[in-house]
Amino acid sequence: MRNIWTVFKTDIKSLSRCFFAMAVAVAITILPSLYAWLNIYSNWDPYGNTGNISIGLYSGDEGCIEDGEYVNMGQNIVDDLREATSINWVVCDSSQQAIDGVYSGEYYASVVIDEDFSYKMFNMLTKWTGKPSLTYYENAKKNAVATKITDTAVDSVRRTVSEAYLEVVVNAIMKQGNEIAATLTDDEAVSLATVLDDTKTTINSCVRTIDAFAAASGNSSGVSIPTIDSSKLEELLNTIGSSTFPNSSITDINIAIYNAYEKAMKALEDYKNFIQGTIPGTNLEISASSAAEAMGEIADTLNAWADAIKQDGTFDQITISAVEETAYLCERLQNYFTQIAAGGTGFDITQVNDLLTDLINHAAKLIPTAQGLRDDIAVTIGQASDTLVKMRGLASDAALLIEASNATLNSLQDTLDTARPILHQVGANIANKLRMLDTIDTQDYVDALVDILGASPEVYSEYFSEMVQTSVNKVYTIDNYGSAMAPFYSVLAIWVGCVILVAILKPHARTDNLVDPTRTELFFGRYLLFFIMSQLQALIIIAGDLYILKIQCLHPGLLYLTGFFTSLTFSLLIYALTYSFGDVGKAVVVIVMVLQIAGSSGTFPVELLPEFNRRIYILFPFPYAIDMMRECICGLYGMQYLQKLGLLMIFAVIGLVIGLLVSKPFSGLNHFMEEKLEETELF
Repeated sequence: MRNIWTVFKTDIKSLSRCFFAMAVAVAITILPSLYAWLNIYSNWDPYGNTGNISIGLYSGDEGCIEDGEYVNMGQNIVDDLREATSINWVVCDSSQQAIDGVYSGEYYASVVIDEDFSYKMFNMLTKWTGKPSLTYYENAKKNAVATKITDTAVDSVRRTVSEAYLEVVVNAIMKQGNEIAATLTDDEAVSLATVLDDTKTTINSCVRTIDAFAAASGNSSGVSIPTIDSSKLEELLNTIGSSTFPNSSITDINIAIYNAYEKAMKALEDYKNFIQGTIPGTNLEISASSAAEAMGEIADTLNAWADAIKQDGTFDQITISAVEETAYLCERLQNYFTQIAAGGTGFDITQVNDLLTDLINHAAKLIPTAQGLRDDIAVTIGQASDTLVKMRGLASDAALLIEASNATLNSLQDTLDTARPILHQVGANIANKLRMLDTIDTQDYVDALVDILGASPEVYSEYFSEMVQTSVNKVYTIDNYGSAMAPFYSVLAIWVGCVILVAILKPHARTDNLVDPTRTELFFGRYLLFFIMSQLQALIIIAGDLYILKIQCLHPGLLYLTGFFTSLTFSLLIYALTYSFGDVGKAVVVIVMVLQIAGSSGTFPVELLPEFNRRIYILFPFPYAIDMMRECICGLYGMQYLQKLGLLMIFAVIGLVIGLLVSKPFSGLNHFMEEKLEETELF
């Protein structure tokens, strides 16, 4: 121990006696910190200066006429980018100027918007003109990092275009869907099913009315005398006024009866399922209440008709009885379904079915006039087609309904011959859509809705794929890029400082004035000087990071401690290699430094590095020292700091093993190599 202290005191005296030696020692102490600070400062906020990056921009968009107005989406993009400050967008007079600027290096990249950009944007979904496009030219030769910045800028343009395109697409879809949307509830699938079911019921009821009329007439083309005095009844209803009754014509009441009949059959089916325990009571309550309400409205209307007929005094008993008996059946059915909706059980379903059959038979006696039937068929078909035309998946059915509506402008025979098969077909198609909604899984509802309301899900998904609200919750935030790079450059500077020390200071101490010195004493005697100077280097580096550059640091005290352990490990390892192997050891130190710069995860994540670097990086001390500094700067997590410290100190132990044990058998070879190198007078 005395020899160790003697060597250290001798080294300090030698430095203090020579001004130039002291100046060199001070320079060695400060130089590594300059290396760290200049690199950290140069990386402080590189992305804050991207406004100096020039990108050419040219729009050849000719615009288009949309809804009677001229629109030019390409020019809108140019106008928006003119105001941007994150990138220096240079608007060019021609596409060739923008392209030439990339080749010459005047621009890092250029964006050229096509001439039919607006036209394709507004007509892609209707005329399938292809997607609007822009062309991106990039100069990868000028700077490797700049291309990443320009790529980001162009991605921003693409997002801007996508947002504009999305607005156009959504606007086009909403124009067709907003009327349906007014009838939808929060559950779009159920609401759509309700709209389709109501449309199907109306169509089927219209078909039943046509069939009843045809049966009463004896054939589908001729007209015989109706069972009731239809003409007179229609005239009476027109005289009273349509606002008096919810259903203002015989055809209307027929359709209403058939609608109520289908609702009643649905309620009976639900009642059976409820008794068997396969559906909840809420479903039964809804369907039964709907049937009861429909029956009640028809009963009220027919009773009002009966009163008006009696007051008129000119109608025969057949007409009066047909109206009153139908109203009575509706009242009885209303009573049944009201009780079912209230939770009643024990009903004779056969009796209810018989009442419904009687209701249909009585409805068949309420035959409208030929003109009234034709007019009401036209109205019903028109309402149904208005609903279906807004659903792209049923657009062909809407076209059929429009064809049937046109037929009602001709004779009744044309109406019956044309409308009946079309209504049958459309009703069947709607029923298929409803069965599809009933059988698919909930997770497939969106695809089903898009299939009915629009085009294929794959087409629309391309446009709606980015409609996801992203919430960013930053963990271990860093104020600036310079603070993020400080761990790497600080650790690298500590290593460089130790390399400078072994390059200038001799690792072997003189044995003058020493009493029987051992290899261990000689090793530690000179190492003390290396240790003190390396600690001063680390102290200056960390202090400058904190107080000159003012990097972010949540645990500054721990950062100093990290610098201490890092300097201890690096100085011991580098000194041991040089002490044991001389110039060969110095070469090994430089090689290790190069490998660590390339593959220590200080800049790029180690996962992005080549396989060779991913395999060897854990064999070097850099990653552990860098991770310890990151813990100090950004925040601690569990025992991670201590784990990294333990791994780092393994390399200090390795340094001791090399310096105290491995060096002994190689001392002769090392001395021989140094003599030979000196003989060349070059080393």
